[in-house]
Amino acid sequence: MFDAHSENGPLRRLLGRPSRELRSAADRTHRGRLVACALSTVVAVLCAIAIGAAVWHTETHAAHTEALHRHRVSATTLGEAHRTLPVRFDSTKTATARAAWAYPATQVHTATLLVPAGTPVGGKVLVWVDDAGREAPAPRSQGDIASGAVATGTAALGVLILSAAGVIRLRLRRVEARRLAEWEREWQLVEPGWSGRLRRRRGADDD
Repeated sequence: MFDAHSENGPLRRLLGRPSRELRSAADRTHRGRLVACALSTVVAVLCAIAIGAAVWHTETHAAHTEALHRHRVSATTLGEAHRTLPVRFDSTKTATARAAWAYPATQVHTATLLVPAGTPVGGKVLVWVDDAGREAPAPRSQGDIASGAVATGTAALGVLILSAAGVIRLRLRRVEARRLAEWEREWQLVEPGWSGRLRRRRGADDD
């Protein structure tokens, strides 16, 4: 059992009898939780890096496969560009215009495309299409893939750290509750002699 009068008791340390090492079970558990917190952070970082790397490799392969089915073709505008859109991040003004292109060579397709503002009728613009000649999104760049991998890894890191912190905090609260109960038991044993109440009672009995 825990001895309140031993030199390793919390009250003894408080009253000037420091211990060379933490012998209390609550102290050891508390220290273990702090170590677990540090290790959990390291593990979370490693897991987030692994997740981000996995996303990078998967998306890079998918983007490469997708790029094999994307084709850049020239389209001819059928009407004037209008409805100028807000300036893009590269300071280029854009508008919309009806345009036509042929892909494969025997199939003609038409669609409303984004074109540079001021493009005249009959102007040439480039458009990405799929194997059937339909307008399609441009292949993803390495920058887009990297941004997605970083975002996924960061989100995973946040979830892992918050989960670990929640578990460790719950365990620490339980340890702290046991520590306070331990101090209370020790105080009940030490307080009569430390405050002099025990000596006064003995003096009263002697009378």
